[in-house]
Amino acid sequence: MLKMTNKLKGKYNKLTISGKITLIYTSVFMLMIVIVSVIALFNMWISYNSMSKNEINAAADRIESYICEGNPLDKTKIEAVIDNPYIDAIILNKSKRPGGNIGTMNNPERFPRVDDIDNKEGDFYGRNNVDDIPYMFMHRVFEYDGDTYEILIFRKNQLENKALYLCLTIVVITNLISILVAVLIGKYISKKMLSPIREITEAAESISLYDLSQRIAVPETKDEIHTLVITFNDMIDRLQENFNKENQFISDASHELKTPIAIIQGYINMIDRWGKDDPEILNESIDSIKSETEHMNKLIQQLLYLARDTQGKNQINIEQVSLYEIAEDVTKEIEVSNPDIVTTFENEANDDIIVEADNHLLKQLIWIFAENGIKYSGDKQCHLTIKVGYKNDEPYFSVTDNGIGIEESALNKIFDRFYRYDESRNKKIEGNGLGLSIAKAIVRQLDARIEVNSVVGEGSTFTVIFKKCE
Repeated sequence: MLKMTNKLKGKYNKLTISGKITLIYTSVFMLMIVIVSVIALFNMWISYNSMSKNEINAAADRIESYICEGNPLDKTKIEAVIDNPYIDAIILNKSKRPGGNIGTMNNPERFPRVDDIDNKEGDFYGRNNVDDIPYMFMHRVFEYDGDTYEILIFRKNQLENKALYLCLTIVVITNLISILVAVLIGKYISKKMLSPIREITEAAESISLYDLSQRIAVPETKDEIHTLVITFNDMIDRLQENFNKENQFISDASHELKTPIAIIQGYINMIDRWGKDDPEILNESIDSIKSETEHMNKLIQQLLYLARDTQGKNQINIEQVSLYEIAEDVTKEIEVSNPDIVTTFENEANDDIIVEADNHLLKQLIWIFAENGIKYSGDKQCHLTIKVGYKNDEPYFSVTDNGIGIEESALNKIFDRFYRYDESRNKKIEGNGLGLSIAKAIVRQLDARIEVNSVVGEGSTFTVIFKKCE
């Protein structure tokens, strides 16, 4: 039994979803129609049975009333009293046997004898076949005028049984046709329901790394398939967007690396041609190669950081650190390394501020915003203001510069990789457009959020807000 069950389970698991839906739909429909058919046939049988009993009881009551009125036992008169062509009777007067016995049927010996009936008192019902004709019978005993009478009432059920067999045949044929129709309807419904899934499969098969243009038509029905199609299309949109970004990233990275490599190759060729015996050209070439090498090294480190961040492989050490001390240290480092810059440090909390962060990354984050402000200070002297404090009980730091500012339309782009604001007017500004991308990645790793406020021509403020320490 278990082996057969496992075999059937294995066959079921091999079916397609369409096949499973059709099988389940047909099985449920078949079960329901069989139950309805059985109930209908049972009710018909109960109805016929009740009708036969009622007719038998009515005949017995009329015969008993006829006898109790003192009427003689006469076959013709008894038949008139019964008044039902499907009912026959045997009446026995036990006190006057055999002369007090009559029967309304021919050859009454074919019918069950009273002595063969176990129950000798009250009304007893039974069934029997006589000459292959089904009968329902009843045995009744009563007394009148000192005599004991027994009545056997027989009712033919031949027509009712034929009707039941005919209904059973019709039900079986109808059920088979209904099941066949159910299978066809189930296949059609499952095919119709699963057509979007087939479209999804075909679209998925046709999508390649270089072609993400395929989309699936959204069905009008507001069901799970509708949601699935929308989700699939949204997923392809995100994949295409990320793919385009990655392509742009690779293109920009290649471009950024091409420039220093070209410069290094140029100076190497210069040394090879004229610099071997010219100390001035040799020193100039070495300085330039060192500078471009450092630029390439920084760019590669930034690219590696962003690549590891995309893969979730950047390791951080979250601990409780002093935001006040780190921000103050960065301010001092800026003053030492850039004496021409006016720096201001403000602690609005007038106390130490503790945040959960990585000490190195937090310091790097403040430096990124400071360097960004220095680069985009324009022709005027750079003023930097670094603040720490609380906003709605959440610790924060901000870096404010007095640079060229950022237009509102560009605020949602400044954190994109290799994006450089208004590059056409700022070609002389050093950098590769990765600083703010790294800042965004660090903010995400520290589970913080970033806000930017800027006025063109007046400067920008970058604010990072941390969660409260528990």
